[in-house]
Amino acid sequence: MRDGSTTIAYCPNPGSFSGCLTKGSPALLWESSDPRRKRRFTLRAIKHSRTWIGTDTHLTNQLAERAFIGGLIPGFKDAVLVRREPRCQRGCRLDFLFRDEHGDRFVEVKSVMVANRGTAQFPDSISPRATEHLRALTKIATQGQRAYLLFVIQRGDAKEMEINRERDLSFTHALQRATAAGVQLLAMKCQVTVAGFRVPTIVPIVFERR
Repeated sequence: MRDGSTTIAYCPNPGSFSGCLTKGSPALLWESSDPRRKRRFTLRAIKHSRTWIGTDTHLTNQLAERAFIGGLIPGFKDAVLVRREPRCQRGCRLDFLFRDEHGDRFVEVKSVMVANRGTAQFPDSISPRATEHLRALTKIATQGQRAYLLFVIQRGDAKEMEINRERDLSFTHALQRATAAGVQLLAMKCQVTVAGFRVPTIVPIVFERR
């Protein structure tokens, strides 16, 4: 804390934080006034080298929704948000359901915080939930509907996005089946500052290295 005291903060991120943690790095904490909360503070961002990295996965959907509604996501300019957290099958919900003149568009959003030399990477740990969502998107795509997976990179130093194929083989195999079925992948980055997030920008997804 600024006064030199220490505290325990809630971290709403199940990832590995690989390459993002350095002892003594500055951190941004959000303070809650809710007396029912177990933790008064929530970890919102950490600073690694010269880059602030967003750590709160609960903010990911808010960032994505603003980008969709603001017309910043390619192909969604005329799409209308119909529902948040639509049920796609028993026991599984996705993040958004949009609709345009051509029908429904299902979207799942994933938060990304790990990057290596300007390349953001997902996943950074084994993620059965992400694999389950991919399978749901694949089923939607095979039924002739449109399905999307959007990666939201919570750091401004990423120039591109790639799948960390070795981190979670189940996810990698599910992604291969998903893209073959027609699931579309998108990625955007949001620069994090002490004052908040900058306007997001689209970054390319690299599938194969030459």
